[in-house]
Amino acid sequence: MKRQRAPLGELCNLVKGTSPISKTPPGPYPLVTTGEEHKTADTFQFDTEAVCIPLISSTGHGHASLKRVHYQAGKFALANLLAAATVKDRSALSVTFLARYLTFTKDRLIVPLMTGAANMSISIARLASIPVEFPPLAKQERIVKLLDEADELRKLRSHADRRISSLIPALFDEMIGDPISNPKGWALGTVGDLTSFITSGSRGWAAFYSEQGARFIRVQNLAGHRLRLDDVAHVNPPQTVESTRTRIQPDDLLLAITGNTIGLSALASGDVGEAYVNQHVAILRLNEKVAPLFMACFMALPAGGQHHIAKIQYGHTKPGISLEQIRAIPVPVPPLPVQIDFAMRVTQIHDLETKQAASRRHLEDLFQSLLHRAFQGEL
Repeated sequence: MKRQRAPLGELCNLVKGTSPISKTPPGPYPLVTTGEEHKTADTFQFDTEAVCIPLISSTGHGHASLKRVHYQAGKFALANLLAAATVKDRSALSVTFLARYLTFTKDRLIVPLMTGAANMSISIARLASIPVEFPPLAKQERIVKLLDEADELRKLRSHADRRISSLIPALFDEMIGDPISNPKGWALGTVGDLTSFITSGSRGWAAFYSEQGARFIRVQNLAGHRLRLDDVAHVNPPQTVESTRTRIQPDDLLLAITGNTIGLSALASGDVGEAYVNQHVAILRLNEKVAPLFMACFMALPAGGQHHIAKIQYGHTKPGISLEQIRAIPVPVPPLPVQIDFAMRVTQIHDLETKQAASRRHLEDLFQSLLHRAFQGEL
């Protein structure tokens, strides 16, 4: 069937919102803003289905972008930074289809029309000129139904991901107990007791950056219990005592010691290869008294290492923690077999996380393919 094409202003009434975001009194009605979550308002401007389109760039400062387009129905207020598109003939164009269409095409059709020096924006007149392509209503409704079902699968996947992220803290609580109150009465040690040494990288590595060579681990490469090596810098380090000492070994625990992500950690795996750290990352070389994965989990726990780091960090604009302070962090130390049993179960959770991540990527690829086919007339 042939797809129709018409300007948005011909298909819809375009009405600018009237509610100032910060000055609108809260109330029983949704207040649609540029953000993902709605606020509330004491009065409503619309009582209908509408597509709410931000008129200003999401980022500003001379850069045009648009994060989202909202679908809203019923009585609602609209912030004065958005416009509502209300369909004139619903027997020809579905509002939910239009919301999906504009969401899919916003970067191609809406963003290029934004103008301005500091605060990029789009006028109602320019918004009205945006071309909309749409099939007959029955096909529009079928497309929306398919996309809604796919979205529901993505939500279920996201819910499962949130649940699995809580498994390790729950496992720690079950097997080890609260690390602060230590209800199981494990022996208490310190990070210093469980490491053969703690060191950090030094300044001056910029002179040794290279396209290839050894990996250079920075704070952005620390991701929970494992290193992220997909966006890693490279260096050709000088062969000095210091560079030898700051070379990472498998099962080293790496810890961010400065900046807003202080306390972020990761455990080096066996395939890390030749790698070094910069001055913002500390290497905790663990000794035989502790299972590496047990220690990594303790340091990542809000009630474990993170609790102690928050108490002892210094500085406000750029927080930091000294190596001596790290050494003094108290740690409950169960017998090694208990630690190893815990680590084995964490490994099983990591395996499940890896499978779920692959499933999430596959589902997202399918959804993007479905979107493309839906709005290219291939469904």
